[in-house]
Amino acid sequence: MKSTFMLPKTRKGWISLALIVFVIILGSWPVIPFFNKETIVFGMPMLMLWSIVIIVITTSTLWFINKIGGVK
Repeated sequence: MKSTFMLPKTRKGWISLALIVFVIILGSWPVIPFFNKETIVFGMPMLMLWSIVIIVITTSTLWFINKIGGVK
């Protein structure tokens, strides 16, 4: 079975790809140490709050991509 990687052909597809890569970068290892502090915000450590923010950003990004019809 041949597997291929296809690049987006439309502007909406490129925007969708860029948003997904941006969300992945926000949740990756180089960004996490900025939030791995003992500071308490809203009764939660910064890292726990950041993980909740990542969930909201991911959900919002996928909703936006679905709304603009970026992936077919």
